Amino acid sequence: MKILAVAMGGIVGALLRFWCGMFLFNPEGSFPFSTFFVNVIGSFILGWFVVYGVKKIKSNNLIVALQTGVIGSFTTFSTFNTEILLLVEDQLYTMAFLYFSASAVTGVIAIYLGMKLGTITYGKAGAEQ
Repeated sequence: MKILAVAMGGIVGALLRFWCGMFLFNPEGSFPFSTFFVNVIGSFILGWFVVYGVKKIKSNNLIVALQTGVIGSFTTFSTFNTEILLLVEDQLYTMAFLYFSASAVTGVIAIYLGMKLGTITYGKAGAEQ
């Protein structure tokens, strides 16, 4: 059952990733903003989810569907690495370094902020009961 849950969540996450990529794609820009955006937003959502969602959701299948399926397929580490390599091959070394650095730093910050929001929202949800 967990495999099916991950697969179904993966479909949703992959479609969300595809739509974000289409919406944010800029053929004239050298900075891969769509992947950067998806990875930062995905990091934030994952940070929130591991604090709030995992505590509030009682179904292990739903947790795995959302965390591994949706969020895991929404973020895109392999595309991130490919884009860095393509920037290096195009001799855009500064852009490659900035993209790598900005993604690493903002990804960690997004996870942290998501976890803080999860703690706050979990605390408020517990107070309402």
